[in-house]
Amino acid sequence: MSEYRIMVVAGEPSGDLHASRLLQQLNLRDHQFHCYGIGGKRMRQQGFNAVVGIEQMAVMGLIEIVRHFPYLFGVLRKMRALLKTDPPDLLILVDYPGFNMLLAKTAKKLGIKVLYYVSPKIWVWRVGRVHKIAKRVDHMALIFPFEAPYYERVGVAATYVGHPLVGEVSSSNSVEEARVKIGIDPDKKTIGLFPGSRRGEVQQLLPDLLKSAREIYVHDSKVQFVISQAPDLSSSLFSGVELFDDVPLTIVKGDVHTVIRGCDAIATASGTVTLEMALLETPMVVIYRVSPISYWLLSHLIKTEYISLVNIVAEREVVPELLQENASASSIAPYLLSILDDGEERRRVVGGLRDVKSRLGSGDSASRLADLVEEMLHEQ
Repeated sequence: MSEYRIMVVAGEPSGDLHASRLLQQLNLRDHQFHCYGIGGKRMRQQGFNAVVGIEQMAVMGLIEIVRHFPYLFGVLRKMRALLKTDPPDLLILVDYPGFNMLLAKTAKKLGIKVLYYVSPKIWVWRVGRVHKIAKRVDHMALIFPFEAPYYERVGVAATYVGHPLVGEVSSSNSVEEARVKIGIDPDKKTIGLFPGSRRGEVQQLLPDLLKSAREIYVHDSKVQFVISQAPDLSSSLFSGVELFDDVPLTIVKGDVHTVIRGCDAIATASGTVTLEMALLETPMVVIYRVSPISYWLLSHLIKTEYISLVNIVAEREVVPELLQENASASSIAPYLLSILDDGEERRRVVGGLRDVKSRLGSGDSASRLADLVEEMLHEQ
């Protein structure tokens, strides 16, 4: 039995989830893999040695990144040193491009093979980055089929393995069963409030989500609300919910797919979770807010027409995007009411979500990725 050492770097909760699926697949293979690096709870559950945890790694917005730069740079130095003192047979980088591309540069200089999973969004901004990637990455594992031509043009080996969420998102529960499972009334219309998986997102978005819930409840007292709390976030971030005790609000930590399944409509932060909602065909409105300076900078850099993955994959507006000052209760509440009951707008959105679902492909992407990992190790 061959034994391999693999360094895996996942700097965000979504990366932790995707990487854990890969580790799970590797654990089923005939070879022995010692995996270490940066990861979270889900990766640790698969026997991963987390030299650094992701809890302080997930940062949103350019200004926020600058504020956390000393810590992030310290982690980067630590991982660079580890590449030299405890070199892996393969370095697997999962998303998190600002950090991971710097680590890839070091690995390339040391002659360590680099597999990059979940491509930097070169189709959103800075298309020229593909040339830098070509110099630092040996193989790209892609989650969207439309990404392949970007890499083929510059000679980077690229394999479409499928979107990981297709295999990860499932709910065998009915809507009513899902509501019972998360402890809410199974017979009431339910609106989900998803303020995000990062501390900064929750601080920015939760207050307006709560205000929108109050506005809706005043309009329709038969509606109940469920707040999704990401597993890695402290409950102290949600202390403001206590000020809205006149509204039927239930906080559910984790079990995100059951929460989505139990909702009739959702107001959500932008991110991977919007694709999870699309796969479960739950109508949504996407909200986004960062500091004014961060938004000004991003608005001059981003080349895509949309910020939500649902609309980017669909290549049209399937769900509305409420940005910055428009991400307010006065805008969120009316739209949620428009998709809460079966009507023209709800049917339009659900049809669009089904189209998105079909574009994400099918099959076990984690297994395909594990195959690619073994191929690269055998080439060593």
